[in-house]
Amino acid sequence: MAIAGHWCGCGFFFVARDQALKGNPMIWPQDIGIYTILSEGHSNNVSLMFLKDTPEAYILSLYWAYITMITTGFGDIVPLTIQETLWCIMSMYIGVVITACVIANLQLLVTNMDAALTFFQRKIELIK
Repeated sequence: MAIAGHWCGCGFFFVARDQALKGNPMIWPQDIGIYTILSEGHSNNVSLMFLKDTPEAYILSLYWAYITMITTGFGDIVPLTIQETLWCIMSMYIGVVITACVIANLQLLVTNMDAALTFFQRKIELIK
């Protein structure tokens, strides 16, 4: 879950960064104040002015990823473009798959413990 959260959070950040560098002003990092988009007149030169340092931006991205993968999110960091929304859908799907695998493994562990107990009880019955 930790590695998946890292990849999903970094991906969400870089999808938004890509959109910002293409001139799209409606992206989640600008919305929550991680950076602002600076454009030079009518040219295609776009630059980003970071308002928060990299570790803080990473933690916010990681926070979004874990909240999105574990629940449906709190709504404080939301996708604003189609690309960000598609990344959210993929991250939710990854979270569901990981959660399902964890639950399936726990169920298998409990089942195997019960099978071992049943086998032990049958042996005790045969000894009596």
